[in-house]
Parts: sequence; structure tokens; C-alpha cells
Amino acid sequence: MIRYSIPYLVYITIFGILPLILTFVIVGLNFNLAKSAFSITNVGEIIYNTFYFSLFTAIVSTILGFILAIGVDMFPKKVLILLALLPFTIPFTSSALIWVISFYGGYGWFTYLLGINYDPLYFSKTALTAVSLVSAWSSTPLAFLLILASLRSVPVEVKESAQIDGLTLSQYYLNVAFPYALKGILLSFLINFVLSMGNFDLPYVMTQGGPGFSTTTLSLIVYFMMFEYDNFSGGALFAAILSLIATLPAIGVALLVKKGGFRVSLPAIKIPDKLFKPIILALTVIIILFLDFPVYWMILVATRPNNLDFVKPPILLPKSINLSYLISSFYSSIPYMISSIVIALIVGVITILLSSISAYGSARKFWFWLLILSIYLYALPSTSYIIPIYLMEADVNLINTWIGLALPSAIFTATFAFWTMFNFYIDFPKVYEEAAEIDGMKNKMLRLILPLSRPFLIASFIISFIFAWHLLFYPLVLSETPYNMNFPPSGSETITIFALNSITQGSVNWALLASSALIAALPVIIISYVAQDYVLRGLYSGGVKGS
Repeated sequence: MIRYSIPYLVYITIFGILPLILTFVIVGLNFNLAKSAFSITNVGEIIYNTFYFSLFTAIVSTILGFILAIGVDMFPKKVLILLALLPFTIPFTSSALIWVISFYGGYGWFTYLLGINYDPLYFSKTALTAVSLVSAWSSTPLAFLLILASLRSVPVEVKESAQIDGLTLSQYYLNVAFPYALKGILLSFLINFVLSMGNFDLPYVMTQGGPGFSTTTLSLIVYFMMFEYDNFSGGALFAAILSLIATLPAIGVALLVKKGGFRVSLPAIKIPDKLFKPIILALTVIIILFLDFPVYWMILVATRPNNLDFVKPPILLPKSINLSYLISSFYSSIPYMISSIVIALIVGVITILLSSISAYGSARKFWFWLLILSIYLYALPSTSYIIPIYLMEADVNLINTWIGLALPSAIFTATFAFWTMFNFYIDFPKVYEEAAEIDGMKNKMLRLILPLSRPFLIASFIISFIFAWHLLFYPLVLSETPYNMNFPPSGSETITIFALNSITQGSVNWALLASSALIAALPVIIISYVAQDYVLRGLYSGGVKGS
């Protein structure tokens, strides 16, 4: 059993634990140079921005996720789940581009509906809140799924007892189901909080940290120190600060997964079912519209003539179709698309090979310490250990190569897959293994365990593919050029870099932005739809039951 975990342990040590330690070493070796980074910017403002961005994201997404989970639990339609998860399939880069044109003056749908005649991204007083709102939008599906899993963990006999006692739906969800969902609620809050601390993509694409430093977070300043100020020690210092701040909630996530349920109820509020049902249904519809309308807007803008963009009031229904920008974007994206496909496939294979076998061995040995370590590494911001990885890959000439990008990127998917697969194998019936031992079966892992785990292996592979497709920070740091379309291959810029390149200074071309965003998002939207059962199964597992 121990030998099953060795490859996984070696991998997370090389691409997770060691780079994290080396980040602090780099700061210590060049402390004076690192300290000089403080004179470049207002550190207090950057830390404030990071906490504001993360807290706003976690609070809003958890509230919306909770309401949406109650709605879907009351009206269990699969289509509602798929609509709620749609923003999850959109890469952060595409999400940022969608919302850039949604906020634009009074021409975007969002500012128009709210009666705002200016672009909130252009003003320091509103930019941070606007970017945080987009982060909450993209984080709500994860919160929804975790909380829904907790609500559905309520035992059948508890539900039946509530009905016999004549409890209204409001009393059931607030006083009976809430204790079972509390673990999922806390987990969704902590996960979205700590993941938002390392969210580089949204603030970088939408504002590049501006106006001034009003939306600059710790993740952004690490990148700026590396490539704008050429101060790697300063970048390592900010990465170390970020990792220290993120450690507490990351550990909280890990411990909460292992912890049992809570028994805390909300104040009793008795609302008649005839009133409670339409209220929840209306709120569910509003949240679904909030989650999905930006995707509709992206498709609308990408497929219409661009002379319909800057019109007041904005045109919200299709009038005519123009696919020229979409077709042009598709052909231009081919080198980037190839790199994304290859890298996502490599990441998926690495994830399955390392995590499945290790999770099985660790679950059988009850190695919860490895589970906690994996969740901690998954939750830590990627900027916490990017500088040592960059320096190591530069030394061995892996920068701007497919393997050089895929290998470190798998740290996020491998640790996440280990988490979900560990929970799966903890409950895996031992009767199969006992029967195999009686029959004298050899290669039990390959012939029995993995075939029986096929649905979860497929789910983990698909989710890993989607995660890898979404990445922007690692491709931005570890890539330099698009794939050269030759062999041996050179260049590893991904489809998210292609979408990012659609933003040009001094011009706003909505059709180009929307087409680039759609091209970057469409493959994973299709994959998620086709493989929806596997994706839901993989995301649904995570040890968030209330019992």
C-alpha cells in the first residue's frame, strides 16, 4: 500500500512543498533587495485589496449558493443544476472579457439595467467592488454544489419525521436541514475565500491592477515584481506573505473536511409553504439569470454585427448574425488551441496516474495527514511557489514547452483529485478485495480496483482537463510564444493567452473580445455538457456530508 503513494509524494514534493520552502529561502538570501519592493507600492493597500476581494467573493458566493441550493433541492430539475454550473465551465479569462463589455458605460447590459452611466472599472472607488462581483459570480457554482451536497445528505428518516411533525418548508430548511448543510456552507466559504486570495486572472485581465493600485492584489504584485520591476526577491517576499496569510484558511479547509457535522440551527421562521415556495423559486430564477445572462451576452455580441454594440439602450435580443469575427478568431486561435489541448491532456493523465493509486493506498492506511496536506496545497495560491518553479524550469530549458507547463500545472488537479478519490476509496467496499484475495487474483489494483473506479477516474480526468484549460497565470509566466506548428514543437501559449491578447490599448472591439472569449470557453462548455454526469459526480464528491 505504501508504494502506491510514493510517486504522488515525490510529485507534490517537487512541485508543491519544495517550491513553497524555496520561496522563503529566496527572500532570506536577498532580504535587502526583497525589502526594497516595499518602497515601490503601498503594501497596506494591496493587502486590503486582497482581503476585500476574497471576503466579498466568499460571502456573496456562499449566500447565493445557499439560496440556489435550497431552490434546486425543492425543485430537483437537472437542468437547473446545469444552468447553475455554467459559469464554472467558463475560463476566468473569458469571464473577465465577458464582464468588461457588460460593464462598459451605459452600453453594457449590466450597467444599463442598474442605471449606471459610467464604467465602474475606470474609477478607483468602484473598480475593486466590480472585479469582486465578477469573482463572486464565477465562484457561486462551487458554493452551490458543496451546499447542495450537504442538503442532500439529510437522512430520509429525518425528512419524513419533519413532514409527520407538520413542519413548513421554511422550518425544515432553517431548523432541520441547515445543521446538515452548515459544514458545506463553511467549506464553501473557506474554499472560495482562499482560492480568491490567489485569483490572478480576473483582476489582471479586467484592470491590470488599476486604476493606480486600487485593484492590485498580492497575486498581481508577485507577477509585477517578476516581470515589470525585475525583482524576483521582491516577488518572492510578496509570495511568502500571501502563503502565510492563506495558510490559516487553507488549514481550516483541510480540517473541516475531516471534521464531523455541526448541530447549529437558525432562528425558527414559520412561512406558509404557499408563500415560501414562490419566494424561493423567484430568487432561484433571478440567481440563474445572473449566472447565465453574461454567457448569453458573450454569444450575442460574438455573433452580431459590431455596429449594434454601442447603442443606447443596448440591444438585448438578436437582430442579425455576423460570424466573421468568430471565424477569424477560430483560425487565429488554432496554435493556442493545440497547446491547450495537449497540455490539458497531459495534466489529466498525470493526475489520474498519480492520484488514483495514491488515494487508494492512503485511504486503506487511513493516512488523513496526506489528505490534509493535499487539500492545503490545493488551496494555497499558485503564486506562493511560482518563482522557484520558474527558476528551476529556466535552468533546465523547460520554459515555453508543453511539458514545462503541464508538469507544474498538475499540482492543482492532482491534489484536488486525491481529495475526491480519497473520499471515494474510504467508502469503497472491502468485500471486493477480500474476494480477490480468496481467488488469488494478481495485479489487484489494475484488474479490480481501477476498473471498479472507472466513473470517478473519468470524472477526475474531465475535471482536470477543464481546470488545466482555465489556467492563465502559469501559461503567462512559463510560456513565451504560441506553438510554432512544427516538430519538434516549440511554444506553449494557451487559449487563455489568446483571449487575453484580444484586449488592445486604445481600442474597444466588442466583437473581437466576445469572439475570443467564446472560442476560449466553447470547448469546455461542450465537454461539460456531453460529460455532465461524470463532471457532476466528480464535483459532488468531496466529503461535505453533515453527519
